[in-house]
Amino acid sequence: MPRGPPSANPNAFIAALPDAPGLDASLIKGNVPQDQKRLSANALAFFVDSQGKSYNAGVGKRIKLVEINTRKRRGEAGKETDEMETVCEIVVEPDMCNVYGVLHGGCAAYIIDPCTSSALVGLGLYLGVDGTGMSNSMQIIWHAAAPLGAKLRIVNTSLSIKGRVRSARCEIWNTRTGELCISGVHSTVNASKKLPSAKL
Repeated sequence: MPRGPPSANPNAFIAALPDAPGLDASLIKGNVPQDQKRLSANALAFFVDSQGKSYNAGVGKRIKLVEINTRKRRGEAGKETDEMETVCEIVVEPDMCNVYGVLHGGCAAYIIDPCTSSALVGLGLYLGVDGTGMSNSMQIIWHAAAPLGAKLRIVNTSLSIKGRVRSARCEIWNTRTGELCISGVHSTVNASKKLPSAKL
C-alpha cells in the first residue's frame, strides 16, 4: 500500500486536537519539551473523552498526567533504544469501587488502557512516528487492593514501537502505603492504514 509523502506529519491528528480542559502544561514535570507535554495531555483528554460522551468518561477525565520523561534504555548486545515514561494520578472514588469498597478490577483495566497509551503516544511524538493504536491484548496482575480514597500513582513505560505493534507496561501504586497494587502490559496495533474488510 502506498505511503504518504515523506513530509507528511504522522502526528497531525494529535497536533490538531483541542487543548485539554483546564490544561496548564507548565505544571507537568519531566524532561520533554513543553509543547510535547501539551500535546500528550491533549491526547489523553481526547482518548478518555473528557467531554463525557463515551464509556467511563466520568472516571477517565479525572486521570491527571503529571510527569513525562524520556531516557535511553540499554538492551541486548548493548543496543540503546528510546524509552518514554509517563506518570498519571487519580483518587479512588465510589464510582470506581466494587461492593467491598476497593478499586474494581474492570476499572483498573480501564485505567491501564489510556495511561499506557500516553507513554506510547508520547514516544511517538518524541520519535516522529504515530504512537496510537487499538488494544490488542492486556495482561494484568493484582498485587494489593486499592481502597476508596487512595491516591494512585500510575507509572507507564514504553516497551516497543515496531512496525504497527506497540506495547507498554504499567504499575499502579498506592501513594499513601507505598504498595504496588496492580501491574500490567498493554499491547496495541496501529491501524492508521485502511484494513481489508472481513468476509463472513
